[in-house]
Amino acid sequence: MENKIDLNNVQVAFKYKSNSDLKKAIFIYNLLQKPLIVKSLTKLTNLVLKYKLPFKYFIRKTVFEIFCAGENRKKARLTMNHLKQHHVHTVLDYVAEGDKSDISYERNLETILENIQFVSQENKESFVGVKLSGLEDVDFIESVNMESISSDLAKQKRIADFIYKVDEICQLALEKGVKVYFDAEERRTQDVYDFIVEKMMVKYNAESVIVYNTLQMYMKDRITYLRNIIENAKETNTKLGVKLVRGAYVEKEREYAKFKGVESPVFENKEYTDKAFNEAVEICLIEHEIINTCLATHNQLSVEKAIELIQKLKIEDHYNKVYFSQLFGMSDNLTFNLAQGRYNASKYVPYGEVEKAIPYLLRRAEENSSIEGQVSREYELLVEERKRRML
Repeated sequence: MENKIDLNNVQVAFKYKSNSDLKKAIFIYNLLQKPLIVKSLTKLTNLVLKYKLPFKYFIRKTVFEIFCAGENRKKARLTMNHLKQHHVHTVLDYVAEGDKSDISYERNLETILENIQFVSQENKESFVGVKLSGLEDVDFIESVNMESISSDLAKQKRIADFIYKVDEICQLALEKGVKVYFDAEERRTQDVYDFIVEKMMVKYNAESVIVYNTLQMYMKDRITYLRNIIENAKETNTKLGVKLVRGAYVEKEREYAKFKGVESPVFENKEYTDKAFNEAVEICLIEHEIINTCLATHNQLSVEKAIELIQKLKIEDHYNKVYFSQLFGMSDNLTFNLAQGRYNASKYVPYGEVEKAIPYLLRRAEENSSIEGQVSREYELLVEERKRRML
């Protein structure tokens, strides 16, 4: 079943980009290589958000167009269909961060349910992303202890309402045959999120894998957690959905741990995170009879190791067992070459109003700048394709 692919084939990687899109991406990634410019853009976008300054058009025409699919599902559909032509699936996610109100939580739930309906009609092999912090206040979630909640009736009712929302999402996903990725977020809320998503997997993953939990492998406890849920799954005859990421909140986690006067939950350096990520991939693929795994990574070495494992373990139905996913606007060399090589590849495709997407865009800019070599590598590949096209 060996299927060799060239993950650095720029013609395949950027075939979906027009000449103007390619030039725009080169311009943006050239800017992202300059730390001072990134810091200035970050300050500018924060001011736009805080004071509602009239720079929406500038943001939309630069970083928004690179990393987001549009401001509504109609625009997202165009991106989904474009990706589908190249055998790339979509992880559709509405980005709206920072708004803490019951009205916004209800609106976010409605949007998620609509996304599931939408994906079921457009492409059932695609996915829907869910951010649980969009359904309930994280400060409340942090205060919850699932073991002793029965002593507090008000808190018990509120968490029950939260669980009901999650259950409603999973129920519709099962009915429509759409897979749902529940994102991992801050460590202070993760125990509650894990508890709830595990219950949903037991309830909804009996026949096929619909519900996926996300493990951030920069967390020191995730390998132990992974082994525990595998053991529990075998005991309860449950299929697991596991999405593996390295993690996106490292500085925030360290600062919060310092503020609380506790040990940081994240590894001290990237090498430990890389090791944990690759170990988790191996654990999941060995257990492929009961685990469907999504490798959400931009790390080419991790992708190559996963391909080697698929071949070594002779996972014949890997297209329905092992998924690869990258963020829209990043690592196209991985996504499109994987898809051409007949691996299940997808893009995480966020959409939403420009002002509501700003926190997401800031993370993308900071993430690209902080990962050693990431921006320069993206830039070099884009420039290589421009030379190939003789533009």
